[in-house]
Formats: sequence, C-alpha cells, structure tokens
Amino acid sequence: MAARLPAGTPDLAQMELLVAVADAGGIGAAARTLGLSQPTASERLRLLERRVGLTLVHRRPEGSVLTDDGERVADWARTVLRSAAELAAGVAELRGEARLSVTASLTVAEHLIPGWLVALAAEPPPVTVVVQMGNSEAVVRDVRDGRADLGFIEGASTPRGLRLATVTRDELALVVTPDHPWALDGRPRTAADVAATPLVMRETGSGTREVLERWLAREGLSPRPAVVLASTHALVAAVRSGVGPGVVSGLAVRGDVAAGRLVAVALMDTSGRRVRLDRRVRAVWRGPGVPTPPAARLLSVALGER
Repeated sequence: MAARLPAGTPDLAQMELLVAVADAGGIGAAARTLGLSQPTASERLRLLERRVGLTLVHRRPEGSVLTDDGERVADWARTVLRSAAELAAGVAELRGEARLSVTASLTVAEHLIPGWLVALAAEPPPVTVVVQMGNSEAVVRDVRDGRADLGFIEGASTPRGLRLATVTRDELALVVTPDHPWALDGRPRTAADVAATPLVMRETGSGTREVLERWLAREGLSPRPAVVLASTHALVAAVRSGVGPGVVSGLAVRGDVAAGRLVAVALMDTSGRRVRLDRRVRAVWRGPGVPTPPAARLLSVALGER
C-alpha cells in the first residue's frame, strides 16, 4: 500500500516560514527574509495553525514570538527542511546539475573562497556554487537549519550539533593609520592599552569580535567600541579614515599594510611576551557525514587535499 501523508501535515512553505519566525524573532522579519509581504506571511501562519490544530505564534503589539508548541513544531520542521534540501540536491545531481550552497564568514568569502572555487572548477563534473555571506553566528544557523550544505566560520567557540574541520588559521591584526601615536612610537600594546582605547569593531556574532573579547576577558577587561560595523571592508575603511584603531583579519589588511596605508601594531602581555590573536578557520556541516558529493569536493579543496 502506498504511503500517504497524515491529515494535518504542513507543507514545506509553511514549515519554512515557521522556522524563519523562530530565527528572525518576528513575523515581519521572517517575511522579509523569505521575500513575502507581512499579510501573506500572517495568513500562511494562520493556515498552518488551522492545519495542525495548535496555536503556534503569540501575536502581540510589540512583536510575535513562538509558543512552546510553536518551538517544538519548528524544531521538527527543521529536520524536514534539511531532508527536503538533501532530496533536492540528490535529484539535481542525478540530472547532472550538481549544485552546492555555501555560507561563509565575510573574511573567508572575500579572501579564501574565490581561490577554492577556481580549484573546484578545474575538475569535472561542473558544480553550480551559490555563496552567501554572514558573520560566524549566521553561518552556523544557516548550516544547522539546512539552508546551506557547507559553512566556513572563524572564532574560538565550537557550535554544537555540527561536524567541524580546521582548514587554515588566520592571525588578527591591530591596525592604525601611519600618523597614529601607536604607529609613531612603534611600541607593542597590552590588553589594557587596547581596552582603554575606543576601537572600530565588528558586530556581535562575528568571529573577529569573539576572539578580541576573549583575549581581553582573560585580563578582566572588555573593549570600548567607537563604532560597530557589520563588514570587514567597512571596518578597514573606517580605520583608514582615522576613526580609530581596529582589530581585523590579517588577510583583509595584508595589502594595506604592505602599501603603507595602515600599520600593524604588535601586541604583548604584561610580561612583555608577544601575543598572537590567532584563530582557526573551520568548515562546518551537518553530521554524520558530508551531505553531498559537491560539498565533499569543496571541503577537500579547502583542506588542501586536491
């Protein structure tokens, strides 16, 4: 006898919207993420609630949040959406239309992925690769929820429930303009120096900020943001314009330092020993294995195995 879906089974679009509400923190934000109007999203959620016979969303003037039942249904929906994405990828591969969805932190997307894609394209079969960018926190969320086959993150924390592999390392650099006092005196700076100075910083959730905050926290300190920016390019531009010192990926400022537009300032601990703000660049994916052959190929390139 053919398998049939039970009555009340939500459709994929409804499940995708419910998960988006959970992630975005409201119906309006979820609608924008999915390219829907808010009335369309609200109606779709009402249809979902009628279909399952449960109240899934608390609708309040200050915003909408999932109920306890909504949170549980959203967790189950994530599993279904991951399976649907794997089904679509497998069918595309059978048609000879291999497709790979990658999400990466800004530094990795701008400075490492282009070279990896060149190496990937040099070997058959062809793969259509779609790359999205976000901070490390957003990358983990996209991979966990099945919106990406493979992710690349920086930072020190280890996301739960995902497989990881270190592909390279990146040293952060404290950079200033050539006329900044720290560049002129040439002395290394301590955690206390850095914490006492307003900095150009990345947003919460970025791997760069996480590494900086962990280093300062070991000394009982925290940074003082002069300005918070959501991209590496914007951070570097702000430092170059004289807003203040910034801590950024060494990969991102290699050209500026070599050309003399910025100066890298050494860091030291209280005993005068050199400090390296080193971080791992890691691939992340859903276990137990790499989800698709194209993802396995790109991971192999990133690990230097091809």
